[in-house]
Order: sequence, then structure tokens, then C-alpha cells
Amino acid sequence: MPRKKITPDSPASSEPKVASGRKVEITGILLMVVAVLIAISILSYESFDFAVIADSDVRSVLSPDAQLNARIGNHLGVLGAYLSHYLVYGLFGFSSIVIPLILFQFGWHTFRHKWLGDLQWSAVLSVSGMILAAAFLGWITIVFDLDNDALSGMAGLGIASFMLNLTGKAGSVILLTSFLLILALLFIDRDIQASIDRFRDWIARVRAWLEDFSAKRQEARALKAAEREAVREQREAERRERASARELNKAEQAEHEGAGRADGTPAGTAATALKGGTSTLAGKTGTVVDGVSGGGHSDADRRDADVPAEVAEAGPAAMTPEERIKESTRRDRERRAESEAEWTGKTMPDRAVLENEKAPTVSPSSDDDLEITVSVGEEEEQARARDLEKAQKEHDIPVIKYKFPTIDLLDSPPAEGNEVDFDEINENKLIILDKLKRHGIEILGIEAVVGPTVTLYELQPAPDVKISKIESYANDLKMAMATHGLRIIAPIPGKSAVGIEVPNRKRETVFIKQLINTKKFVETRMHLPVAFGKTIENEVYMVDLTAMPHLLIAGATGSGKSVGINTIITCLLYKCHPENLKFVLVDPKKIELALYQYLKRHFLATLPDAEEPIITDTSKVMEALSSVVKEMDERYDLLKMAMVRDLRAYNEKFKAGQLETDLGHKHLPYIVVIIDELADLMMTAGKAIEEPIARIAQLARAVGIHLVVATQRPSVNVITGTIKANFPVRIAYQVASKIDSRTILDTMGADQLVGRGDMLISHGGRMVRVQNAFVSTEEVERINAFIGNQLGYNNPYILPQVEDPDAHDSGIPELDDRDDLFEEAAKVVVLHQQGSVSLIQRKLKLGYNRAGRIIDQLFAAGIVGPYQGSTAREVLIADEDELYEHLRNLDLD
Repeated sequence: MPRKKITPDSPASSEPKVASGRKVEITGILLMVVAVLIAISILSYESFDFAVIADSDVRSVLSPDAQLNARIGNHLGVLGAYLSHYLVYGLFGFSSIVIPLILFQFGWHTFRHKWLGDLQWSAVLSVSGMILAAAFLGWITIVFDLDNDALSGMAGLGIASFMLNLTGKAGSVILLTSFLLILALLFIDRDIQASIDRFRDWIARVRAWLEDFSAKRQEARALKAAEREAVREQREAERRERASARELNKAEQAEHEGAGRADGTPAGTAATALKGGTSTLAGKTGTVVDGVSGGGHSDADRRDADVPAEVAEAGPAAMTPEERIKESTRRDRERRAESEAEWTGKTMPDRAVLENEKAPTVSPSSDDDLEITVSVGEEEEQARARDLEKAQKEHDIPVIKYKFPTIDLLDSPPAEGNEVDFDEINENKLIILDKLKRHGIEILGIEAVVGPTVTLYELQPAPDVKISKIESYANDLKMAMATHGLRIIAPIPGKSAVGIEVPNRKRETVFIKQLINTKKFVETRMHLPVAFGKTIENEVYMVDLTAMPHLLIAGATGSGKSVGINTIITCLLYKCHPENLKFVLVDPKKIELALYQYLKRHFLATLPDAEEPIITDTSKVMEALSSVVKEMDERYDLLKMAMVRDLRAYNEKFKAGQLETDLGHKHLPYIVVIIDELADLMMTAGKAIEEPIARIAQLARAVGIHLVVATQRPSVNVITGTIKANFPVRIAYQVASKIDSRTILDTMGADQLVGRGDMLISHGGRMVRVQNAFVSTEEVERINAFIGNQLGYNNPYILPQVEDPDAHDSGIPELDDRDDLFEEAAKVVVLHQQGSVSLIQRKLKLGYNRAGRIIDQLFAAGIVGPYQGSTAREVLIADEDELYEHLRNLDLD
């Protein structure tokens, strides 16, 4: 049959041609879409995504699971996690981004109906560059021992490892660099000589630009240096002029005072009559910044010009204390404004000196100046992000692939910091001096130390002043200053001065990032460092939990106690590897520590067969503490066999291979037991809770177990003498009464705190006031999500099983003394094929002691096997029919 000839002009020929073009365009669009999706998956690669998927079953991966998707960080979800894992980790690392770029270019050419042969050369060069880049990054990863396989991928690591074994470090890096350079020249232009010429021209242009820039910069520097020299000469001339005026003024004042004494006129009257009988405020007010006077006006004419006419007419004797404070503050503000105008662009110094007039009071001869030195402690030096990563890597242990939390998970403080309010300091100074003067207390010197929460005024009283006399006027000072939280330290330890702590009107929030990112924290060699906050001197207050070794915390509701616990945990998470630290968290309130459940496979130690990683059931707290006590005893046995005295020496000996695992030796982590609310436990468990707490506090330091116990009700029936005697370090937040303060600190003062993290730390006989660092709930969530999304241990750290002590005392119980729920417990054990005390507790709703006795009865009856340590007992009966037959044979029906 002859074929029908289709001409180009016929309708039949036009339709297939249009359809074919559409197919090509659709293919191009699909290629570009696929390229974009692959690029998104590669750019949002997270190393822990595949671990999350691998840890889940197939049904949970394929079915819509909000919790699973929330744990995956890839922007394409499960599909993106798979793609990025095989492309980034399995192949060429982040160099695999070349693949979607080539795919996108092919899609664009297809969409534009261009010939794909034009892309052959660029595709070959791009793939070659991808392989070489992956190999070069793999070389860097191996040589510098970087813990990031995603840089080069496994293929890049393989190529780099092969080249290193074949040609060594020097040869491999020379070869790789040469190949990359040749590839770059070929990519720019196939003519290598032309590429070299263009490169030389570019170098010449850059050199000319740098020379021009250097010349302009040197010219600008010379101009600025000339301006600074002129300003310095002008200021030096002004300083000499002011000094001459001061000397002249002192000579005139001394001459008039001498004339007054000769005439029988009091010195104060002569000084007042110095300006033709016009009464003025004697003295001067100025600001000295970095040792340079910025606002002092010493000649008499300028001093009189600063005093209003009505004040001058009234005279100092007729002014009230409030008027004197306002007048002195007004003059000080004007002096400081003039100083700031003169020193334009100078930032607030760390140390300033305010020379203020001592308020004239009862005595007409009190015209001597009393300086106040305002000290603002220097901020701790901040560390770089890589410094923290380097310090964390020193603590890394290659047991599991673990990445420490990064500093960017924490909130940054605002850029503008709190400035020192000199007006407030001056007002407080005048009130303090005026009030003490009215009670006949003479002060020889005063210094102010400005902290985040309070300002400490250090007073040097006259030799004949009793310290107790100053303390007795604490309430008078509170009323005069209209403030709560004023505290008197008489005397300041180590100084011959009395301290008065006055809360600042504008408090400074201390962020946890400001502490963790300091060199003091990053470079510390402490084993369990905890940075609580900042002292009045702006120093980071940091202690080692292993040296405490236990901590007792008390504070009223809303005082910052829970934030303080979060601070402790956060500091330890940033500094310790999961192999070296475990937490036992007891949270009767069920909400305070719930966020830390995501640390189950990394940092938490739990009871055998525990349903929840955090202990919230008060009936199980006794079991948990008893388990910790047993862990302590077992560790002492291991230390005894190893012939060492503490945990650190034991782990070093084990790491050196001097201890055999066949004898039960293993690496022992630190265990930090945190009890959030002791008062609730004392109400439910009674005095029985004291014994394990006291035993741990007395003995557990050497084996690396440490207690942190907190309560919001520090009464004597909660913090008993037994507990209190074994906690040398105590922290008190704001409490309700002086009695509570004395209970926790053995002294008063905690009742005068201002809340919101303001706390007193009693450590080594010293009392330190610290502003606790703030850790928000969002920060805690980010840190826990970062750690929880990583692949941890297969199981959490299991504490040893504790047998009922009553059962051990009485031996194996007789079958005639069986429990009423014996048969029902036997059915539960056989049904679940698990012989554990916790199973009987849950299913029959029994206490721990009774469930333990039933387990011993089941063992005596031959239903379960003997005790096997941390694992459940073996069930010897296969099913219920066999159980009935067994009970019938024992005549227990």
C-alpha cells in the first residue's frame, strides 16, 4: 500500500510538529523544576535528618507524621532528607550542587530549543570540577581532622585518602591544586595563554588600586594626626589655665579665711561674704573622665553664675535636703553636658570620678568636698565562635557522632547597653550622707560600684563610729530613698568599709550568651563549669560543680529559681560530652523540666523499665534516689579495685587501658541529680527521703555524683539539719521572710533581694550577690531540639535495679505469707513475660515496697527467675494454662 505523502503546508503535518514542540518545552520545565528541588535539598542538608528517618519505621516515614516532619530540618521533608543524604554524604559533599546546576542548564536549553551539544564541554568541566573540589575538601577534612564529612562526601574522602596514601600530604596537595588551576583556566578560556594574560592584567589593575588606596589612607592619617595634635595642645592650654585659676582661688580663699579669723568672724561666714555679701553654695561639682577634668569650674565668678538668684538669697542653711539634692543634681548635669560637648564622640568610660559637693547640713563649717568614685567593672572578654567550637572539640569522644550546641542557638543581648545614671548615683550619695549626718555619723570617703542590678556604695566611716550604729538606720535609709531591697553589709569582707547596696532604677538583663561566649568560660579547665551570672563588679561568677560538690537552692515563686536550674543545665550542655555527663531529673511539678526529655538518648539516666525519662511520679523518687545510692556503692567498688581515689583518676586509668572490662570496669560519667521541688517530696515521702539525699551528699563526691536540690519553701521542716549540714554551697533567691533567709543562708539578707534572678551565693564562707543569667524557654527548646535530633546512644544510661531492703532482710518469703494480689500479679507477669517491680507497680497500682515483696514471692514460687541486675527477671512460665497448673501443684488454688 503506498504511503500518503504529507506536504509541509497540509494540516496533517502541522499538528504533530506543534505537539512535539510542546513536549520539548514541558521536558525543559520539568528538568528545571527537578534541578531546583535537588538544589533546595542539598542547600538545606542536615546531618541528623537521615538518622531521624533511619530511627523510624517505614510506616511512620510514609504516613503523615507531624512530629517526624518537625524533627527533619530539610526544607523538602523526607524526600529532601533522602536526596541530600545520598548526594551530599554519599557522593561529593556540598560540591554536589553542581549536579542541579548542570541539570538546570540542560532544562533551559531544552526549553529554548537549543542544541544540547553546546553544553558538552561545560558539563565535562563542571563534573570534573565537582570531583576535584570534593577531593580537595576531603584532603582538608583528613589532614586537619575536621568532624564534618558533609564537606566532601564519602566519594571525596575516598579520593583524598587514595591520593594521600599514594603521594603523601605534599604530593597530593600539589596535584590537587594543579588540577584545580588547570581546570579553572580551561573553564575561563580554552586558550590557556590568553587566560594567563588576562590574569596578569587583572593583577596589575588590583595593584594600582591598592597603591592609590594606600596613598589616600596615609594622607588621611596625617591630617587626623595634625588635628589631634592641635586639639591636644588646646586642651593642655585650657588645663593649665584652669589649674592657675584654682591656685589663685585657693590663695584668695585662704587670705579671706585668715582675715575672718583675725576679725573673730567664723570661716563659713567669711567664705559666704566673699562676693559682696551674697550667699552661695560652697564647693564645686564636676566630672572627671579618665583622669581629665571635664566640667569643673574653679573661678569664683563662674561658680556664682551657676547658682540661681533665689537659691543664693536663701543661703545653704535655709535650703531643705530635697532642694540641696535637686540643686546639686542640676549643676552636675550642666557640668557633664559641657564635658560631653567638649569631648565629642568619646564613649562612656569604665571608670569615672564624680566630684560632688557634700551637702551642707547642721554644721556651718562643712564646706569640704567629698569625692565619690564611680566604678563600672569591665566586661569579660568575649570569645570567637570558633574558639568555643575548638574548646568543645577538645571534649569530644568518638564513641558517638555528636555535635555540641552552637552559640547561635542563644539570644543575643541588645546592641545598646545600659549606661551609668550619674544623676541617680549623685542623688543616692547625697541622701545617704545627709541621713547619716543627721544621726551624727561622719563619713570620710565614699565609692560607688555599679552592677547589673544594684549599686554598692562603699562608705568609710570615721574611726569613732560604731558599725552597728549604721546598721540600725537601715529602715531610715529605705524610707529616705523610697526603695525596697536596700541591704547593708557591715563591714565589707576584706575592706575597712561599710557597704550599702541600693537597687538600680533601670536594671540590666544578663543573657546566658554573654557568659558562655566569654573567654573565661570557653578556656576554663573546670570539669563541670557553671556560670551563674554577673557580680556587682561585672565579673562572670563561675564555679566548678565538682568542687562544690552539691548545691542547695531556695527562692520564692517567681524569684528566678527555675531559670537558675536552666542556667546550670545549659552551661553543662555547652561544655560536656554525653559520654562524660548524665542527668537524673526529678520534677514533681511535671512541667519545669519536661523540655529536657529530648535528651533521653544523650544526657539522661533513667530507672530500669521507666516509661518517662524524667521522674515526675513522687512514688518513684525514693526508688530513683535509692538507685543512685546503689550506683554510688558500685562505683566505690570499682574505684577500690582500680586502686584510685576519685572518678577522674579512674577514667584516666581506664582510658590508658590499665583496667580490664572483664572485671566490670567501664567509663564512668559524672551524674548530676537535680530535684526541682524538695518541699513536695517531703510532704509525700516524709523523712524517708532524707536518708538517700544525706548519703549521696556525704559520700558521692569522689565517684562523680552531685546533687542540685531546689525548693520554694525553705522552712526548717523542709531543709532539715541533716540535709543542710551536707550542702556547703547554697543559693538564695528572694524569699518571703528573714526566717527563711536565715534557714537557707544562716544569715539575713535574702529577704532584701529584688527578685528576677537577684541572688546571694554562700560559698566558702563568702557571700556574693549575683544577677542570674536569663535563659528563655525558646532558647531551651532550641538547644534540646538541636541535641535531640542527633543520633545518640541506642538506650539511655540505666541506673541499677534496687531490691526491696525488707525482702533482703527476711530472706525468701514463705508461700503461706503470700500477698492478696499474688495470683493477679502472677497473671500480669506471665502475660507480659517480664518480671519487674515497675510492671507490677503500674498494672496493679501498688507502692514500690509491696510490689518488691510480691516479686520475691513469685521467685519463691518458681514463677520468675533470680535477680539479674538492671534487667528484668526471667519469667519461667510460658502461658496462663501452665500458670494454673503450676499453682495447682503448689496447692495455692
